[in-house]
This record gives sequence, C-alpha cells and structure tokens, in this order.
Amino acid sequence: MASTYSISGLASGLDWSTMISQLVELQRRPITLLEGNKATLSEKKTAWGEVNTMLLSLKTAAGSLNSLDDFNLYKPSATVSGTSRSVGDLMSFAVGTNASEGTYDITVTQLAKAQKLVSGSFGSTTEALGISGDLVINGRVLSLAGTDSLATIQSKINALNSGEDPAGVTASIMSVSSGEYRLTLTSKTTGAQGMSLENGSGSDVLAQLGLVEIVAGQDAVIMVDGFTITRSTNQISDVIGGVTLNLLGEDEGATITLDITRDNDGVKKKIQEFVDSYNKLESYIDKQNTVSGDGKTTGTLFADSTLRSVLGTLKKTILSEVSGLDSTLNHLSLIGISIDRTGQLSIDDTVLDGYLETNFDDVVDLFAARGRSTSSELTYVFSGVRTVPGDYEVEITQVATRASVTGSGFSGSLSSDVALDFSAPGGSAKTITLSAGSDITAIVGAINADSSLGVIAEDIGGQLRLTSTSYGSTGFTLSVTGGDIGIADGTYTGLDVAGRIRQQGSSEWMTMTGRGRTLTGDAGQDVDGLAMLYTGTSTGVMDFSFFEGICSKLDKALYSMTDSVDGFVATRQKTLQGQMDKIDKKIENMEVRLSRYQETMIAKYAAMESMLNTLQSQQSWLSSQISSLTGNK
Repeated sequence: MASTYSISGLASGLDWSTMISQLVELQRRPITLLEGNKATLSEKKTAWGEVNTMLLSLKTAAGSLNSLDDFNLYKPSATVSGTSRSVGDLMSFAVGTNASEGTYDITVTQLAKAQKLVSGSFGSTTEALGISGDLVINGRVLSLAGTDSLATIQSKINALNSGEDPAGVTASIMSVSSGEYRLTLTSKTTGAQGMSLENGSGSDVLAQLGLVEIVAGQDAVIMVDGFTITRSTNQISDVIGGVTLNLLGEDEGATITLDITRDNDGVKKKIQEFVDSYNKLESYIDKQNTVSGDGKTTGTLFADSTLRSVLGTLKKTILSEVSGLDSTLNHLSLIGISIDRTGQLSIDDTVLDGYLETNFDDVVDLFAARGRSTSSELTYVFSGVRTVPGDYEVEITQVATRASVTGSGFSGSLSSDVALDFSAPGGSAKTITLSAGSDITAIVGAINADSSLGVIAEDIGGQLRLTSTSYGSTGFTLSVTGGDIGIADGTYTGLDVAGRIRQQGSSEWMTMTGRGRTLTGDAGQDVDGLAMLYTGTSTGVMDFSFFEGICSKLDKALYSMTDSVDGFVATRQKTLQGQMDKIDKKIENMEVRLSRYQETMIAKYAAMESMLNTLQSQQSWLSSQISSLTGNK
C-alpha cells in the first residue's frame, strides 16, 4: 500500500495523495482547536503555580508574625571599663527569644580550661611498646596489648569517642625532637572535674605510660552584678535568661556592661517583608485583570472568580478588626499600616516606629495569636489552624506531678561500688558510678553533676530522693547494680495534667489531652490544637480567652488556599489538569479516527490505481492482439 501511495496517479494521472493530505488536514482542524484550548489551560495552570508561590511567600511572612516568640527579638550592646582591651577580646553574646530587657555588669575572672596530660618519652611511633593491660578512661575500658605501638594506642583511645557513651578524651602524638615522641591526652570538655583515668584490675598502664598533668582542668569564674558564678564551660547560657555568654578572655579589672534591648528594627523588618509579599501578590493579580490599551489582550487569569476570591479574602482579613483586645488599637491602620487607593499596603514609618517604642505589646496583639487568663498559673502556649477564637472556661481536674522516689534503709555509706543506670522512655541511657564508702552527700553530688540525666538528687534525712526534672507520666527508669542505696529497681512516673474546656455560657464540655503540664484541645472541636500550660498545684475552674491577630488569621486563610491537597490553588490546578486530560483523551480518539480515515482513503485510491493499471494492461494486450490480426490480413 505504501509503495502504491508513494506513486499516486501513476495509472490514473490523478494526484490523489495530495488530495488525501488536504482532506486529512481539514479533518484535523477540530484537533488543532483542542490543542489550542489545552495550551490556554496549561498557561492558566502555570499562572496558578506562580500565584501559589507568592501565596506561600506571603504565608511565610505572615507566619513569622503570628506567634509571640516571633516578636521576641533582642539585641545586645556592650561597653567595657577598667581595661584597654575591647569587649570582643573578653566576651561575645548570643540573645534568644526568651530573653528580656536588662543591664548587667560582668567580669570574667577565670576561663574554663580542659585538663591535659602528657606521657613519658618514646623513641618510635610504630614499634611495639610492650605495654599491656586495661586503662579505664572516663568509665570506658581501653585494652592494650604488648604489640601495640604509640600510634596504635593513640588510635585506640580516639576510637573510644564513639557510641552512646563516648569517653570524651582525645589523644595525639607530639614530636619533641628527632627520636623523641610523647602521647598527649586532652579532655574534650573543660572544667575542674577533668578526666578520670584508672588502671584496670591488676594493671599498671598509667605508670608504664608515665602520664603527668601539664594543664589542670579548671572552671570558668565570672562576676555578674556582684555575684560570683562558676561553670565548667566557657559558654554559659543559664545565668542571664535567654542570653548565652561566650567567654574569650579573662581580666579581673575589667567590667563589661551588657545592655539587652528590644530589636524594634528587626520586628519592623519582618513587618516590611509581610507588606512587600502582599504587594507583590496584589500587583500580580491586578495585572491578570488588566486589559491592554487596544483591548485585544488580557492576563492569563483574566476575570477568574477564584483568583478574585483569593484577593478578596486576604484584603478583608487585613482590613478586619482584631477583637478581644484591651487596647483601642484594633486595626492595622491605627499603627500606620493601611491599603492605599491602588490596593497596595503602605507603612507610615513615623507612626509605626512610635507604637513599637511606646505600645509594643499592643502591636504584637494586632499581629499574633494570643491567649490570656486572669490566673497567672494558666498560660497560652500555641494554637492550631482550626482553633476558634473566643472566651472559655477551663476546669483542671488533675495537676501534673513529677516522678519521684525516696529511699529507705541506707546505712550512711556504700559497702561496695554501685552503678546506677538511668533511662527515660525514648531517651538514651546514662550510668553513674559510685565508689564504695561514698556517703549521702557524695552520692547526691555525683548524680547532680550530670545535668543530662533529667533527675535531681536530694538528701532527705540521710536518705536519697530522686525526682524527675520534667512533669508527667514519662518519668525515669532506674537499675541499681552493686551496693544498697535504699531504692529498688523500677520505673517511676508522675501524673499528666488533666482537664476540660468549654465556651463561656455553654454547658457542653470539650475534651483535652494532658502531657506533662500542657493541655491540648483534641481534634474535631473548636479548641482543636489549642495548647495551654498549667503550673498550679490545685484543681479548679478558671477563665481563658483566645484571640487572633491579623497575621494569625492570614496564616489560617493562606493555609486553606495553599494546602497541597484541598487548598484553593490545588483544587483549581486539579480542575485545569482534569480538563487537559479530557482534551488529551479526545485528541487521542480523534487521531485514531483520523488515522483510520486516512488509511481508508489511501486503500480506496490504491485499489483504483491497481484496477486502472490492470485495465490498462488488458487494453494494451487487446490492442496488440487487434494490431496483430489486422497485420495478418
């Protein structure tokens, strides 16, 4: 068929292949129209993708202003007196969101140092030293063989710095001179406690290595507002709330005056980013609804009702009143943020700067979600996208407690070594080793020396009490190996807070789940995702109000728009994709029919050519026969 088609008209003289191509092209016009429709739909889907990107950008900007912590920006400034050195020579600062404004006088008396030991002299790093036995480094056992070289011992020590309980000691080799090498051991942590090195049973590894101290471990000592404070590290974050002090140099005669102030410029920068994100989106949507000067072209999403709904929702939210405030500053326009005649947000810098300086909390209330109670023991933590603003009553039916156990029968000192294995559900295990002869003071000190345990030890009339540092049912597990400390093995737990909540004036209580001292509203209710902290020690009913600022409202609205499953944009894009898929199916079916039509036409004309060719051959034969007969006469 193909060869006949390729020489169409050979018998008939008719260029039927060109005619078929033209007929097929006429039949293809509906497909071309569908392809154009699909291209338009694809452009709309792409445009919606651009809208979604800008909505997500606005959501990020609004999300950076929708919680109280977002406004807790502080900046440090410091001066130094009594020395020619600069502040940077002595200390640097890092300020977190839990800081507060204040001024502090600080003197760095002593820097923390890590303990360092050095071995005796050895003539080679690769030859066997003949040292064998066990060495216990910070509780980790190091086994040495007589064939080990200095380099091998170095590697073995450094290998102990792995796993759940690393030794925390690094080893290196120092080349003193040609043929003289020494092993150095350095604690990875600073502080007077230093490192613990002990010979294993029946071993004299320490003597064979000849280890001596060249740098003593020492604690950092600082003076803050006249109080002497000692810590094992040069990074101190538990003295001034929300402020980390990085000690760099010591000078007893120098006084650093540290000022922590609110970073209003940082807050304003966030507000400006929010305004810029909204304006970019508004400009894009405005451009989509613009007709060209000649009236021939429009934006890809011209007159799209969903797009108009998106902008209308955002604009309505920004212009809305924030209810439930104690202040009369209940609209953004009152603090200098308003929408102008072009639909763009603008900031009156003078007005906003003034309110940030004099009415900072009122500005926060205009943007963020917040909860309040007349009880200082009930405080707002966070809320969810489905939490409904309003006035509530909260009933505390059970207060949170901490896991605790008090021993009995402790004789006053340990008769043998004791290993205390602590663990918390889902956490890593820790072991505290107590030596034989330790009294209650030594036991308490050894346990409290490790702040990562999550347990506080106390001396209660000569008996040991262990209390979890956190509240709730998680608690801790204790396993005792060795002498009797008066506390049995077991898992000790506290109680989670329990309570319920209802709208003021309603008789219907809503459920809440307690974890530690935090109560969180259960899903499917008006308080879905609302979390509050109760620090009280008694049960009862108290009031609680939850209200939302502009950015908290926007965050919710933008969530419903940008949700990848059910959001406005996702739904619109799915609809457009569905329409394109239907067009693809139509085109596919039409292409099949068109291909069949073309094949049918080709087959008909090819058959015609074949028939004509046969007839012409017969004609030629008959003509030759007739000519032959005529010639014979």
